Parts: sequence; structure tokens; C-alpha cells
Amino acid sequence: MKQKKLIQATALVSCIALLTAACGGSDDAGGDQSSGGSDLSGEQFVFVNWGGSSMQAAEQGWLEPFAEQTGVKWTTDSPTDNAKIKAMVEGGKVTWDVVDNDVAVGASNCGTLFEKRPADIDMSDIDPQYVTDDCGVPIMIQAVGLMYNKELFGDDPPTAITDFMDTERFPGKRVLWNYPTSTAEPLLAADGVATEDIYPIDWTRVENAMGSLGGDLVLQDTLSQVGETIQTGDYAMSLFYFGRAAVLPEAARENIGIVWDTTYFAWDAAYMVKDSQNTEAASEFLRFLATKDGQAGFSKHAAYGPATVGGLQESGIEVPEAFEPWMPDFNEDKIRERINYDVDYWTENVDEALQEWTRITSG
Repeated sequence: MKQKKLIQATALVSCIALLTAACGGSDDAGGDQSSGGSDLSGEQFVFVNWGGSSMQAAEQGWLEPFAEQTGVKWTTDSPTDNAKIKAMVEGGKVTWDVVDNDVAVGASNCGTLFEKRPADIDMSDIDPQYVTDDCGVPIMIQAVGLMYNKELFGDDPPTAITDFMDTERFPGKRVLWNYPTSTAEPLLAADGVATEDIYPIDWTRVENAMGSLGGDLVLQDTLSQVGETIQTGDYAMSLFYFGRAAVLPEAARENIGIVWDTTYFAWDAAYMVKDSQNTEAASEFLRFLATKDGQAGFSKHAAYGPATVGGLQESGIEVPEAFEPWMPDFNEDKIRERINYDVDYWTENVDEALQEWTRITSG
């Protein structure tokens, strides 16, 4: 299968081993500390997530308020990379402390790559449906769906996720993140698979769907790269995170159309890396994230809802009005079908996903 952009198989293996994050650059940032709440002045920790706009939101919504309450100093790194975590733990040189991660990865490596949650962390504010293991604290709800270039299709726009596959009526580049989970599911829905039949994933169907797009398919290594492509307008359609698009410059957002028709939902959790060198600060940060107040700040800076009981509606969070068109909480009436991330499937099929995705995208 010919594609305009294929990443080398070796690079992909290092990125998605154990369903890892996509490869990408990192931006370190420091936080100011001030006394208040639990006094942990002098303590420090390293927080890691996928980078880009999500890191900016984490810094402003979580890390800075946490530092103000506790006096803890923080630094950041990105992107989340489970192959790197594995190497740290096995090599006895752990430099990361708390990582925003795929919950299937966390569940399958709870107790080996990630520490069990401290027993005294109160999880009563967290919606039980998102608690998948004894290690992570669920932190954000994500939505992935069809978005399109209004400049190309303003007069005759796509109205269903299946229009993603119709390159005759809607010609142009189809941009996807080169990562199996959150890409395979929406792609199968676009190819006409009923939501109840998405799992177990039919990898032959995934391969055929990609193959049918031919040279119109563009796979990109990181979420930031997909966002940059959408921002430039050099695309026709994408199956992408609505929350990522919501923080693009206003001029770019005005040219993006959203189709809520069929939407994929997933969530992340925060995990303490096994043998963290800063367990006191890391544990306190997880305790902070396990509260409604702790999680609230993120949604003020990124168009993702919290993983707390009652979600956004009962959180008391006042999100920026500009985020509302990009958040499912304000668009429920437009969603016809929901695809919910199947943690059990991904936890049990990590190896197959790695092998099949590498085979398909490298062929």
C-alpha cells in the first residue's frame, strides 16, 4: 500500500510498544512554588504527557495550582513513551515520576511499570466507570470524530463519518494519527462497521480501508503534527481529537467543520512510575488529581471534560465559550452513535495491535 507518509517500522515499534504515545518533541517547563495546603516545600517531581497544547493545559490547570497549594517544584517532559518507561524501570534509572498515559497500558502494567495508588487516596470524586486498575487516577475524557476543511466543502459538506471514505464526492488528503488506538476505531466506523461490531478489531478491514484511500491517506507521527496540518489547511478531512483542534488559532478553527454523527470516546489516567525517586510529591499530586477541584483547572485551558462524578455538567467548571462547539457535553443532540474505548480489549491485545499496525503501516 502506497501512502504519502509512512514512518519507519522501527520508529513505530519504539513509539507504540505497549501501546505507547506517538513520537514527538518535548518542551520542558518549570513551575513556581508557594506555600499553602500540604506543605511539601523542597519536594519536586517530573510530570510527563503527550506534549503540545495538552501540556500547556496541564501546566496552567494542574501543575501551577498544585504548586501553589503545596510548595512542590515541578518540571515536565514529553511525549509519554512507554518503551522509555520500561527501560527506566528495568535499568534502575527512573527519572520520570507521574505520567499521563493510555489506560490500557496502565492496566496491563499496574504493579510492574507503575506503582499502586497509595491506599489513602480518596477516589470517591472519580466516576467509577473510568477506574480500570489499582494504579491510575483517571483525568480527562477525550472525543475523536470527523472534521473537514470548510474551504473545500463549504457548499456541500460531509454529514456522516462514512463520508471520510468517499474520495470521489469529497476528494483530498485524509490525515490520521499513526497510532492504533483512537485511529483504528473511528476508521472502522468510517468504513461502515456498526458501532457494536468495532471490537474485536478486524485488522484486515483496517488494512483494506487504508488501502482504499491510496495516495489520499497521510499518516502523521504525532498529534501535534496532525494539528499543524489542520491549521495550515493542507487537508480535506481528518479523524482527530476535537479538544486538540479547539485550541488552534481562531483563523484555523473558523475553517474547520465538525461532524458529530459518530464519535469515539476515550480517557487517560495519571500513573506514578515504578520506583519513582519522588514518591511523596508524586503521591500528593495524584491525590490532588483525584478531586473535582484538582481536575477542574484543565478544562479551563483544554476542551476536555473531567473524569469526575457528574462530568462537566456537575463540576461547576466554567469553560471558555470558544470551547463549547468542540466539547460533546454541549453537542449531545448531534451525536447519533458513540464508540466507547474498550479497555479490556486493548489490555488483552497489545501485542497483536502492535504487530498488525506495524504490518499495515509499513507495507
